[in-house]
Amino acid sequence: MRARAAALSLALLAAPTAPLAGQAAGGGVLLQRYTFADAQAAGLSTFTLRTAPWAVSLPLGGRLSVVASGAWAEGEATGAEGARATLSGFTDTEVGVALALGQDRMVLTASASLPTGHSTLTLPEAAVAGVVAAELLPFAVTSWGSGGGMGGDVAVAVQAGAWGLGVVAGYRAGNSFEPLADESFTYRPGDQARVRLALDRDVGTSGTFSIIVGMQRFSEDELGGANLFRSGDRFEALAGYTFALGLKSSAQIYAGAYHRAAGSVLTTEPTLDGATDSPSQQLFTGGVDLRIPVGRRVTFLPTTEARVFRTADGVGQGWLASGGATLEIILAGRRFGRRLVLAPSGAYRRGHIIVQEGSESDLTGWEAGLTLRVEDRR
Repeated sequence: MRARAAALSLALLAAPTAPLAGQAAGGGVLLQRYTFADAQAAGLSTFTLRTAPWAVSLPLGGRLSVVASGAWAEGEATGAEGARATLSGFTDTEVGVALALGQDRMVLTASASLPTGHSTLTLPEAAVAGVVAAELLPFAVTSWGSGGGMGGDVAVAVQAGAWGLGVVAGYRAGNSFEPLADESFTYRPGDQARVRLALDRDVGTSGTFSIIVGMQRFSEDELGGANLFRSGDRFEALAGYTFALGLKSSAQIYAGAYHRAAGSVLTTEPTLDGATDSPSQQLFTGGVDLRIPVGRRVTFLPTTEARVFRTADGVGQGWLASGGATLEIILAGRRFGRRLVLAPSGAYRRGHIIVQEGSESDLTGWEAGLTLRVEDRR
């Protein structure tokens, strides 16, 4: 029961700074590439992202842990006429300290985003950054830098009869930064408040049903000290069912929805003439993950996923289907306890995007990666 409560508390945090179970460290490389069938309609011929992520989690005594993560990334966009734009460098570094209390039923987390990334961009670099921020395509990073920030979370998990219940509440404040290299104004993203609720319970003798719902609310973005934009509230829901397949294998089926309400422009600044309110958006996801041991030191993890993105104005919406697999190879150690794991992975994707009315394109993508990590699996 204690382990289940701790796991639920940590899953609720769902952030780069969420503490891991025990000591762990790892890094890897990942290559992602997308090709657009109609480059003129999409405005892009190809987009390539190379990423080298890393993460480390270190327990300090029985209840305190420290975690840090970051990445180096390089994006390259090729336009319809062959012109290229690139953006490379380190992303912001996420660090956090977590304190477990009450037999691990409560976790307090203080986190900070260190501004080690590339937050001031030229216009071509900003175009590259805009591609990785797209909701439809699942990139390994979504930003090279946002000026840093800090925040905290409180997560609590309890047992309520047959149900495990968890809730987390948190707040995050951002820093000001200069987004464009050729302009002298400063931009400060709005502060973020969030709450998330999780429920799970056993089903039958080998299954677990879980559901997570959450909400995020933002204060006004600021431009040069004046209110610029207010993001719409964001709501999320995710349901999953995990069950055994035979004696050693398992499967997870999941489906989720994410809704972003319309955002509002708050300024009449002449330099922003033409800026408009942002439309509401919805992202729907669903998929199946399998975990199949192959011998004592190798585990095969195939996965499939479908994503559908919709916007109120029809711009940038589309669908994407993915299939891939990861191999977990234990190079040293055993399945439980401290071990060294090598994990090659790959995936293939196919989809369709509507850039605007009358301009749409099919797309294909693939990714290949390799991760090496040391972990203490309990």
